[in-house]
Amino acid sequence: MPYTMEDFRREFRRSFLKDLTPEERREALQGLSPEELLEGLTPEVIEKLLKKLKGEGSSRQRKRRRRG
Repeated sequence: MPYTMEDFRREFRRSFLKDLTPEERREALQGLSPEELLEGLTPEVIEKLLKKLKGEGSSRQRKRRRRG
């Protein structure tokens, strides 16, 4: 099977993304819909991230309620 221009482009994009800073990655992904962003994740990973985000949200609320 020959190495095609499409193979080269795919390989280049993957190697290029590895070199980006987190901020540059976020900028590159801004044009994607939430569904597109989640396509590569397993349901287990999504669940884990949701639990983490929910936990962070509740700890933020507790910090706000604290007084002096």
